[in-house]
Parts: sequence; structure tokens; C-alpha cells
Amino acid sequence: MIEAKDILGWCFTLAALDFGVFGFLYSVYATASFQATTNNPARPPIVHDLRRFCRAVAAVLVVLTGLSGVATYQAAAGLQIWIIVLCVTLLTAFSVVLASKME
Repeated sequence: MIEAKDILGWCFTLAALDFGVFGFLYSVYATASFQATTNNPARPPIVHDLRRFCRAVAAVLVVLTGLSGVATYQAAAGLQIWIIVLCVTLLTAFSVVLASKME
């Protein structure tokens, strides 16, 4: 049977990868958005796809954060692990806010 500590390790690994993907996609989105000018206010069509994908990545982060909280509770982990879960939660909340403000 898979232990809670193993699940927690996978959650942190997947969340770290997701944060990297989200950051890269958000920077590509911002770069594409900067191409809009007053003379040409239309953004490139890829912007809409990037927005949807960033929101999907943020949703996956929410699931991983919830799963890491449950796994931390089940593993009866110490304060150090709870602090890491809190940091992941704050980063996830920030990612959700950024994804929701994408136009």
C-alpha cells in the first residue's frame, strides 16, 4: 500500500513542476499581450489558448495542494512539513489569482 509520505512527496514534486509550467506559460502570455498596441489593439490568437491552459494548470495546483494537505494530516507530519504545505498553498492562491485576472 502507498503511504501518505510517498503521496506527499509526489504532490510536492508535481506541484513544483506545475509551478514551473505555470510561470513559463504566464510569461509567454504576458509577452504576447505586450504585442498589442494602440494602433493594433488585437492580441495574437494564442493568448486565448494560453489563458485556458493557465487556468487548467492552476486548477491542477489546487487539487495537488488539497491532496498534500490531506496527506500531511494522515502522515501526522511535523511543523516543518506544514510550513511547506502553507507555502505551496500561498503560491497556489497567487497562481489562481493571476490566472483569474488574465483577460
